[in-house]
Amino acid sequence: MTEAPIIRFEGVSFGSPDGRRVIAGLSLTVAPGSFLFLTGPTRAGKSVLLDLISLAAVPSRGRIDVLGQDTDDLDRDERATLRRRIGVMHQDLRLLNDYSAFDNVALPARVSRRTTPDYREQVTEVLTWVGLGGRMDAFPSQLSPADRRRLAIAQAVINGPDILLADEPTDQLEGAARFAILRLLADLNRAGVTVLIATRDTALAEGSGAPVIRLGADPGQVGATLESEPVEF
Repeated sequence: MTEAPIIRFEGVSFGSPDGRRVIAGLSLTVAPGSFLFLTGPTRAGKSVLLDLISLAAVPSRGRIDVLGQDTDDLDRDERATLRRRIGVMHQDLRLLNDYSAFDNVALPARVSRRTTPDYREQVTEVLTWVGLGGRMDAFPSQLSPADRRRLAIAQAVINGPDILLADEPTDQLEGAARFAILRLLADLNRAGVTVLIATRDTALAEGSGAPVIRLGADPGQVGATLESEPVEF
């Protein structure tokens, strides 16, 4: 029996406040456990697409199903519950500069009302996994650009999401640091998390062997079921 898509767009459009159609008539389905890249030039709609998946934006037209639920039918509490199953690594990272690495990662757990004994061990484990086990008391300003991205990944996955959306996770990184971040995302994918990475680096995406969603000035219909085997970096 074929698994239902974890993400489905049917004729989705989204317009910017200036009246420009950022996304027009986009249809796609993403299979559970996929590892995908989303590419396109600046202002092509990559971040908007991630916002639509994470329920941070609402389409002007069309239907979006995420994790088997029509997002248009959800009430406030149902939307909040669904959003907790989606981890987001923002392009600007959105780390709190006056919070330690530990407290930045612990914050989503606290917001979801988990108790301290419940999340303390997991925060330590996640920070160790991303390579920051020895920097848990450091503040974001004391971390390198690559380590701040490691911290943002840890923060995005602390609640055990089914989907991880990463917006330009390797921005301003080069060489080994860039691939180290991708390896962390690939590790998550091997653990069963569906990973969607938005990037301007088309060479990186196309060289990965993973499926690529390409957005342009008018993305139109993608129309395929997108899935991939685990990717190695």
